[in-house]
Amino acid sequence: MSRGRLAGLVLFLCLLASSGSVVAFPGPTSCLLVGAMGLHQLPDGTLTDSSVPEDQLRFTQLAVDARARIESKFGPVMAKPVLVFFSSSKGFLGPFRQINSYGNTQFVGGRACVMIGPNGQNVDVVAHEMAHAELFLRVGWLARWLQIPTWFDEGVAMQVDYRSRYDLPAEKIPNAGDVRALTTFSKFFSGN
Repeated sequence: MSRGRLAGLVLFLCLLASSGSVVAFPGPTSCLLVGAMGLHQLPDGTLTDSSVPEDQLRFTQLAVDARARIESKFGPVMAKPVLVFFSSSKGFLGPFRQINSYGNTQFVGGRACVMIGPNGQNVDVVAHEMAHAELFLRVGWLARWLQIPTWFDEGVAMQVDYRSRYDLPAEKIPNAGDVRALTTFSKFFSGN
């Protein structure tokens, strides 16, 4: 096989693998491609699909408030995730289609991306998602992936998320053994 054909085959296989990744892993793919999606960059580095100045000011302030909340619980904020605000569900196209309307944090390699949807534009959700990025930075990607159970990651994020709907009366708090069994993302989010 000639070098040209071999190079073409390798390129084809890479494209095939990457297109499969978009379908199989839309969250990490969106984190990887977010810089090429034509979003507006705000002075603090935040990205958004909104060109409305009032939205942009509000997004910048939410980021400041969320960092202050994290700092009040855990000390100086060290993580600098890619932070993206979507102003409407129209922003959920292409690789962003799997992002829920509140928000989530995605990881690819050593990069964290906090994606905030139109229903998550409040300090509780932004601080919650940014806390995931902070834990990711502080423990490292490998330890987070191999050693940090989902219940712990979510528990850390809940320390800066004061939404009342997540307050549980003492009689409804699950026992520690049940919580410790929720080690993976799918186990944690499959219950009630």
